[in-house]
Amino acid sequence: MRGMNHQHKVHKVVQLLSQTIHAFQEERGTLCLYLSDFTEMNLKAFKSKVKNTDGLIDQLHELIQLSAAANNQYLTKNIDKVQQSLKHFISRATFRKEVKDLSITAGEALMFYSHQIINHLVCLMIEIILAIKPDKSLAISALSNFVKWKERIGRERALGSMGINMEQFNSDVFLHDFEMILDEQQINKRTFLALASEHQKVLFNQLFIEQLEIEAVHKQIEKAQAPKIKAQFWFDLLSQKMHMMHHLENHLITALFSNRVKVSHPNDVPMFNEKEQLEVEDCLLFRGLSTQVKQKLLQSSNIKKYKKGSLLFLEGEQASRIYVVISGWVKIFKSSSDGAEKIEHMLTSGDVVIESSIFESSNYNNSAQVSVEGRLLSFPAAIYRHWVSQDLTLALNSLKYLSQTANQYQLQVEANRVKSTKERVGHFLLKQFVVQKNPNTIMLPYEKTIIASLLDMKPETFSRSLKSFKNEGLSSEKQQIQVRNMKMLCEYCDKEIAQSCQFKQQHDCQFNESTNQLRTNPQHTFKSCS
Repeated sequence: MRGMNHQHKVHKVVQLLSQTIHAFQEERGTLCLYLSDFTEMNLKAFKSKVKNTDGLIDQLHELIQLSAAANNQYLTKNIDKVQQSLKHFISRATFRKEVKDLSITAGEALMFYSHQIINHLVCLMIEIILAIKPDKSLAISALSNFVKWKERIGRERALGSMGINMEQFNSDVFLHDFEMILDEQQINKRTFLALASEHQKVLFNQLFIEQLEIEAVHKQIEKAQAPKIKAQFWFDLLSQKMHMMHHLENHLITALFSNRVKVSHPNDVPMFNEKEQLEVEDCLLFRGLSTQVKQKLLQSSNIKKYKKGSLLFLEGEQASRIYVVISGWVKIFKSSSDGAEKIEHMLTSGDVVIESSIFESSNYNNSAQVSVEGRLLSFPAAIYRHWVSQDLTLALNSLKYLSQTANQYQLQVEANRVKSTKERVGHFLLKQFVVQKNPNTIMLPYEKTIIASLLDMKPETFSRSLKSFKNEGLSSEKQQIQVRNMKMLCEYCDKEIAQSCQFKQQHDCQFNESTNQLRTNPQHTFKSCS
């Protein structure tokens, strides 16, 4: 029992060591990106990665102390080497704390991280696993090749970013170095698959995702063509692949410490439940897709819970992901030079955060932020673009959705232009009333300041307008509107709302009659869709 407990502790050390290696790879990548393009955004990203790595190092030191292995000298020796390697690297890498005074080039940074810390930690991690699991040497050799494969992808990410920023893909020497990294990756991949156990192969087949857009760039490079993409986009593409590889690595490590491993999806929270899955599949983007295409998109997806205020992306950033809202609310907006926001859309369950820029591998035209805490499914734009080019149904669904979204925005702009303040507020309240299907109450779905911006008015104007409905049967308190007279809301109805109104058959609704009848009956005074 004591041995089992000790193995569990060593397993935790190995998993944390794997996370630390991954953090150093991210740190190396962001530093190379910054040293080849001195922007404030790149510098901020590097500082953030350093902070994250330091936190993991502290956790690792603490866990190692708790997992001291007096009965296994070989294991103890390698764990001590981990601490020594970290201490030696931190003492030499003074630039991590004094970023403004960098006296290191991008190429030097790549070599320094690779040879002074990452390679050391990779070797020590494998040695620690061998010390505790000597009977699984073949599977451990397979893992070793997988981890080295991942590390070479990390170098490819850093080197490619530098090459694009510094326009080095025209250099024969640079191309030779880059192609050598790609060749080494293939060697590691083939060796991993040759040595892998049946269980490891099952994990690989379930969790490995081909990055089609990366392969397209590789083909350009093989033809001696410089990649026609931005460095940040390249960095993001390779980062997606690195995260996928890291998730798979964690499962391969766990498999060595356990006879039976349940494969989970690489998300921060469990995959959606049955009800949520039905909602996602009923979304226009997924409607009518073949099982194969649907599975491929969902296999590359990531589900995450987002807190209120979380930014999904900012205007001008590389368009790299598509989001499907499972729950909560997301606002799509533009920011003016003075910091003011103009909200263009509010999206909720079943809506898709997608722009035409996704098709062009260009930049986002708007910003997106979570306004009400919720869960979002997202998948890489590169995967999406591939399947749009392969599947007619997905292509048509995408066009329909973009057309629908553009039409809704145009209607909102037109309503804001021609309708009075009260009409805009009344129309908004009626729409919420019909959607929420509560005959007595309307809950404002998000903050009043957001509603005001969406309706193109000041917050105080919206508040005054709400109060003006009091004498007509509506009373408001904070986010809740009490409805005492449903019929008065019908004054603000239109055909779109009437189509989904569950109360219109109970009243003399104007939209139960033909348009011609309405035109010939100007005395029709009772308008009801509720």
